[in-house]
Amino acid sequence: MQWNTNELENWEELRNDVDTALLPLYLYRSGAQVPDHALRMNYLLNVAAGIERKLRGRVLLFPMMYQFSNEQMTPRIPEGFAHTVILHFSGDTMRKTEENANALMLAVGDQELDSALRFEVTVDVLYREVIRHWQRNSEH
Repeated sequence: MQWNTNELENWEELRNDVDTALLPLYLYRSGAQVPDHALRMNYLLNVAAGIERKLRGRVLLFPMMYQFSNEQMTPRIPEGFAHTVILHFSGDTMRKTEENANALMLAVGDQELDSALRFEVTVDVLYREVIRHWQRNSEH
């Protein structure tokens, strides 16, 4: 389920099935050109949407959050979800806190962003990581 009015119209009836929040986070660093940021942000959003499509019915894809900084990010977690998946680029440092300690942090590589094959492989690998996370947490 994506964060738009069409899909969220049925939120109340689907709420019990959607137990995972998918949060794409982007660290907007100084020094890069605006077109580079746009390419990277678009890629991260597309990867998140690809993961959501493969796991539809159990995942709510939140809008991208971003931070203007050269430092690490401290992701904030939405309430009411059994699982949280944070999607970010591999060069970005995420600060673990008590609030987000159980979140699954998935790093996306930032090379070859124009490669369709690399995109498909990335989505496939990451959605499988989400499934493994679910399986590990259901065993506890």
